[in-house]
Amino acid sequence: MTLQTDLQTSFPARENPVHCFSVTGMADPGLMSRIMELWAKRGLVPQRWHGGRTGPDGNDLYIDIETAELSRELAAQIAAAMGCMFGVSQVLMSEKRIAETA
Repeated sequence: MTLQTDLQTSFPARENPVHCFSVTGMADPGLMSRIMELWAKRGLVPQRWHGGRTGPDGNDLYIDIETAELSRELAAQIAAAMGCMFGVSQVLMSEKRIAETA
């Protein structure tokens, strides 16, 4: 039995896990605001948002986002919407489950 399995059976997990998004694309001036709009139009603010230029010439952009306010379905919908945006080359999404202690 792994440690992860032990924790999942010992403590109940939160109903909505923390969803983590990693977005890469071209360093376009409007890309960050277009991505943030996906949260803003739902009245949400991510718990964590970090981004900046990357690449040998600084022509690429990375954005890392964490939020716990989304259902799994809505998180998948937002990830798909980001992937369709102009300038986005890759979107990765993962879940981080945190056990609640007694």
